[in-house]
Amino acid sequence: MRETKCLLCKSEAKIQRDGSRDMHYVMCPICGTYAVSGTLAAVAHSPDSPLAGNEYILSGLARELAEKDEKPPEFTTDNIKDLIRRYPVPDLTDIRAKARKLLDHLRSKSGYFGEMIRLDYKSDYPLAYAKNDSEFIALVKFLESEDLIGIRSQTNMDFMLSVTSRGWDLLKEFNTEFDQGFVAIWFDKSMDEATAAIEEAITEAGFKPLCIRHEHFSEKIMDKALGEIRRSRFVVVDLTANRPSVLFEAGFAHGLGLETVFVYREGETITGPLEFYARHYQCYPYKTAQELKETLKNAITARIKSRK
Repeated sequence: MRETKCLLCKSEAKIQRDGSRDMHYVMCPICGTYAVSGTLAAVAHSPDSPLAGNEYILSGLARELAEKDEKPPEFTTDNIKDLIRRYPVPDLTDIRAKARKLLDHLRSKSGYFGEMIRLDYKSDYPLAYAKNDSEFIALVKFLESEDLIGIRSQTNMDFMLSVTSRGWDLLKEFNTEFDQGFVAIWFDKSMDEATAAIEEAITEAGFKPLCIRHEHFSEKIMDKALGEIRRSRFVVVDLTANRPSVLFEAGFAHGLGLETVFVYREGETITGPLEFYARHYQCYPYKTAQELKETLKNAITARIKSRK
């Protein structure tokens, strides 16, 4: 491992190369951890590089995933546009969308109402997908002007602030404005095609899919899943195999009043929880991944996008 410069923010970082995958893993104190392919790393400083103009966006994405304890993103020469489209990157022309990202982070870091949180100009600006520390300061001031945060103190290095009661209340309303669709599905190899089809349907319907891919269910994973459901506009639930974690996520989404779209693979025995949902809610059966994609895309467009 050697000291070098982060490819996104140009600060000091540690880079470790994985020769078996031709990937460079970057550990940056500002951007978090991410990986770039050897091909992308070789052209990173070229004006024609896919990174050019996207550095601060990818920095924000890497930092957001690091803060959420998600798998670090892997950037290649041909996947950057797709990653920006598929992940919950805010509208970069909308200052409210950027400020909302920061407010959501502050809420997640607040253990209780009134807790003081420190923000460093130089290292925390990716939290708001800001281009630099100047824009970050302006976004913090914007949140203060909207009475969403209260600034206790400000130095030439950082802020000490807390989320106001209005900020906490507003976060409860955000789910009706979010463009994220959460995917609740059994994490099994047999469901890979269905997972991909659901993600494609959500994307083509105009939303961004979020699927927490872990083979083993744990309390930590569930906490993260419930947090993402709170940030979602709707939830797609694949009832195939009647998995307890999937059913729990479905119930949680219902408790929040979120729109929930149920699907299941044909051939399943209609008993137990599946029988309950099929009897009381509209459930969409599917035979193939393509059928699932088309059915789900139409359902999302009809039931959710019309009210977006």
